[in-house]
Amino acid sequence: MIRIEAGAFQMGQEQGGDFDERPVHKVTISRPFHLSATEVTNAQYEQYDPKHKALRGKNGFSKDDDEAVVFVSWEEAAEFCRWLARKEGKPYRLPSEAEWEYACRAGTTTPYHAGDKLPKEFHKNVKNSWFPSRGDEGDVLPLHVGRTPPNAWGLLDMHGNVEEWCADWYGPYPRGDQIDPAGRAEGDFRVTRGGSHSTLLEYLRSANRSGTLPLDKHWLIGFRVACGDPPKTPPLPPVPPRRWARDVRQEKTDWSAGPDMSKPYFEGPIQYVKIPPGSEGPLFSRHNHCPAVVACPNGDMLAIWYTCRTEPGRELGIAASRLRRGATEWEPAEPFWDAPDRNDHASALFLDDDGTIFHFNGLGAGGTWGALATVMRTSRDSGATWSRARLIMPEHGLHHMPIESVIKTRRGRLIVPCDAVPGGSGGSAVLVSDDGGKTWADPAEGKPIPDFSSGKSGAVMAGIHAALVELKDGRLLASGRGNSIDGKMPMSLSADGGCTWAYKASPFPPIGGGQRLVLTRLAEGPIFFASFGKSVEFTDSSGKTHKGSGLFAALSDDEGETWQVRRLITAGGPPRRVDGGGNTGPFTMSDMSAEPRGYMSIHQTPDRVIHLISSKQQYRFNLAWLRQAPPPRADAAASQERPADASAGAKPLPAKKDLTVVYRADQAPTKTRLAWRFSGSGTTEDKAVRLEGGRLTVTTGPGQRVRWIDDRADSFGSAKADKGHTVEIVLRVSRSTSQTRGVDLETVVAGPDGPRRSMITVTTNAVLWLDKKFAPLATGLDNGSADHVYRLAVDATGRAWVYRDGKLLGVRWAAATRDPLAQAGQTYIQWGEGAGGSEADFGIGSIAWDLSGAYRPAD
Repeated sequence: MIRIEAGAFQMGQEQGGDFDERPVHKVTISRPFHLSATEVTNAQYEQYDPKHKALRGKNGFSKDDDEAVVFVSWEEAAEFCRWLARKEGKPYRLPSEAEWEYACRAGTTTPYHAGDKLPKEFHKNVKNSWFPSRGDEGDVLPLHVGRTPPNAWGLLDMHGNVEEWCADWYGPYPRGDQIDPAGRAEGDFRVTRGGSHSTLLEYLRSANRSGTLPLDKHWLIGFRVACGDPPKTPPLPPVPPRRWARDVRQEKTDWSAGPDMSKPYFEGPIQYVKIPPGSEGPLFSRHNHCPAVVACPNGDMLAIWYTCRTEPGRELGIAASRLRRGATEWEPAEPFWDAPDRNDHASALFLDDDGTIFHFNGLGAGGTWGALATVMRTSRDSGATWSRARLIMPEHGLHHMPIESVIKTRRGRLIVPCDAVPGGSGGSAVLVSDDGGKTWADPAEGKPIPDFSSGKSGAVMAGIHAALVELKDGRLLASGRGNSIDGKMPMSLSADGGCTWAYKASPFPPIGGGQRLVLTRLAEGPIFFASFGKSVEFTDSSGKTHKGSGLFAALSDDEGETWQVRRLITAGGPPRRVDGGGNTGPFTMSDMSAEPRGYMSIHQTPDRVIHLISSKQQYRFNLAWLRQAPPPRADAAASQERPADASAGAKPLPAKKDLTVVYRADQAPTKTRLAWRFSGSGTTEDKAVRLEGGRLTVTTGPGQRVRWIDDRADSFGSAKADKGHTVEIVLRVSRSTSQTRGVDLETVVAGPDGPRRSMITVTTNAVLWLDKKFAPLATGLDNGSADHVYRLAVDATGRAWVYRDGKLLGVRWAAATRDPLAQAGQTYIQWGEGAGGSEADFGIGSIAWDLSGAYRPAD
């Protein structure tokens, strides 16, 4: 044990720290105490609990006597300290969080006790680990104590190896100085400190705060022992209720006052994710996604979702918003549930017949959703208060990431779908409870991923993020993302309560990244299905058939055998831009287009209104609206249909010789200016790009790609579709191994009908235009022996005029695009060589553009 003298320090980190490390405040430790030099080892812990020896080597970790003991909960660590105190007659205990940081810093103020950077000796598998769902070399490593340099006070392993339990309940720091702080009086999570192996170095800082449920245990957490009387300072009060939990009406609502269900009813989109821009914790404005929604017994709607910087990040937590009965606006979001520095993928809500709301959530061991346990909470007061989270699947691994499609069968079985794998295909498992949630089982545990071919069967549903519904005969019907069958979204059927599943193709198109379907039985009887499609065929009220795109709905009146009444879930009308949030971003909503992607959740209230939420927006409608054919397209929309020949009816462009923005070759992107984007083995700026004789020369080899994209330089990102724009490149293509792809020149500009792409490619002997594929504008050219000037002028009607050395090669329509950057609302210019499998040598004299309009070259 190392004696730690009394003293004072600044607790927390202002610059570069996390939100929960602020406000930085002065803390005085008024009395000396002792702290063990290392973490408690297997040999030491097993003197207290000999049976724990059976856990040596679990998942490959901590086999030797002198390795840090792991798989120890907070309750077990605290009981070890009480046992040791009784055994030796000394006040052994877990250190307080303030004592731990004081001892770790050892008088330093830098991020680590070793300085601003952590030396290599402390680095152990530094990454966001996916273990055990994905095992990489180095994921399992020894945890011997005392192998890193000590701090100035003689303490070892204070940065990394394993996290260490502290005595405190986790909660926000107060303002003002503190003496011997003892944390909060109660909470959801106990604090851990010090970071561990298999994580990023920022989580090993002296000020970093982590925590988890007191009964949680895994291979990242151990503890060390303090000795001394515990702090006598009273703990701080519990954290006050969040907005969604305050002033919650407890009377059951009268649902008879809802809309007239005999008439079609639709409202939306209505934004429910409301987080201020620039938020960096505990709510994050950068990424909000993966929602669940439920109607409370008092008539309120409660929505939850995860909020983060990045989806695998340890900062990911769960946010919530409430729409109070009678209100028209969702309240601003506030945190709902967030195990500190644990990835909380993902959430589900379910309302039972007795008014109990169930909340299911994943609890990560660290970052990523590769090592999740599953927790459950319940509320009996419309979500105002919740029971303590209970680990219903305590082992961190697969089959533990809840999906929002929770059901209760007519026989009383609760079924929670969970992804079976961390990737994009591999199926969904179920967790089942036949006693109201007291005990749980995973029927697919230990069983292999099956062959999802039509006619086959296995232990999991086909497709991740699966949604399911109970049929009238007691069977379960499910659909999911990935594991397509015959080019269609898969369907799975279970006749034994979710233990085994038979696979077949659905009639629906498969979905991909950023998309999650919903499936539910409506109170009126039909089964409701909503998903996404690029070409959704529907018939309007005049009998005319159309093909739209995006979010659509279908109904089955015969228990999933056939599906009818497809329509887009859209407010219709003239094209307008809507922010879809999450992985959706801005999109165009119109009669013919709806959200292109999103994660959906659905709940039908007793007034029979269907509430569908995506990653940021809510839609409300009823069965009558679903069965009603949409009206014919407005004349204005029909008049916008473009003739096949873009030159038909085109007005001549005005002439302009010099464009407003010009980059000469020596001003083009470099390491110190705007950045190139490289892909392919061995492709770097040093090898691919060079300045020779006033020209920028680029060379690519097999599988290599060199491109430049920018939305900032000279404000190209401010290009407006209703003004038009002109770009021009002076180019020589001396080698291009592909006959249909060479050096690209591309612009993407957002407009009222969505983003539009204009793109040519120049080979050694041709200029080609991209619509759905590249088609020649001109062939038999010599593009390699000298520089030529290529101009792309896009006017306000969407016509793109292509010129070579002042000669018009053709007029084409700028094409709609589903490029992720474009769908996210970005306007940009891009040029370079980027064909898969092609090679090229080319030189550029200059690149120029003008955002004031579309101009032909002057004579």
